[in-house]
Amino acid sequence: MLIETSVVGSFPKFEGSLDEAINKVVKMQLDYGIDVITDGEHRGSMISYFEQLSGLEKAESSLRIVSKIGPIKDGVDSFHKIVDFKRAKAILENLGREDVKVKVTITGPFTLGTICALTDMQSAEKYYDLVNRKELYFDFAYALLPLVLRALELGALVQIDEPLLSTGSIELGFVKEVLQDFFEEIPASYLNEEKVSLHVCGSIKGVTGLFESLLGLPVPVLSMGFSGEKESENMEIISREAFVDNNKKLGVGFISNVIVEDQETVRNRYDKVERKVGKENIKYLHPDCGFALVSIDKVKKILENMKVVAELVI
Repeated sequence: MLIETSVVGSFPKFEGSLDEAINKVVKMQLDYGIDVITDGEHRGSMISYFEQLSGLEKAESSLRIVSKIGPIKDGVDSFHKIVDFKRAKAILENLGREDVKVKVTITGPFTLGTICALTDMQSAEKYYDLVNRKELYFDFAYALLPLVLRALELGALVQIDEPLLSTGSIELGFVKEVLQDFFEEIPASYLNEEKVSLHVCGSIKGVTGLFESLLGLPVPVLSMGFSGEKESENMEIISREAFVDNNKKLGVGFISNVIVEDQETVRNRYDKVERKVGKENIKYLHPDCGFALVSIDKVKKILENMKVVAELVI
């Protein structure tokens, strides 16, 4: 299959136990023909999921830094992301759908590091320079790396989420240096097989030089949105040459994750992206971002429209 459908990661919380919730979200994605599914991120937010990293502690709905950041102490297989990936795979096996791919979504070092540091700056400043955050970002990157590598070893696809990059609050020099080293630590076989992607929501165009920096990273798939007011600006910077010359494929956020759009609007948006980059350079079709703040009924309507349009264009 040339192009696959996916979701960015999070779903609204389902009632019942964690096992019941993951079971429901897996079946929902199968019902709407999603090729690359997730576990729905039912344990918490994109920040709170990473409490198990050494040096982090709960602080209300977020995490704060209480020592130098390092990998999980209890072994990477105990990490919630790995545990829930295995749950999703077991559900697929029981349904006879071992053919369906599962993606593990991992909050990147810039977004995770920045938010954890700002949650309790007084505590974070005991361990890191918060003016020059280079060491902070590198420590988060290398704490996350064992999780990435283990997920890939187990057969998962991996998506690194860095929403803060489009805010312009991260120095581009750090982006290139930290993420360059991070992705270079991933075996080339996984990168060559396009098993790793980098998702940046928001307006990439709005940060001068960001698109060029992302294209220069050794990550095979760059995922970005096109449907929201800010995300629509990204249509102006993409081109066939940009992706071919940098050996990249595009994950296309071609449908809103927060409002129900009509199928004609979604189809026209996809067609515009395809004309600009070429169908051969598109890897995924997915919503702009996650569904965490959206009702289940609205998610179903979005996924239905996504399925109908995807079947027409893939």
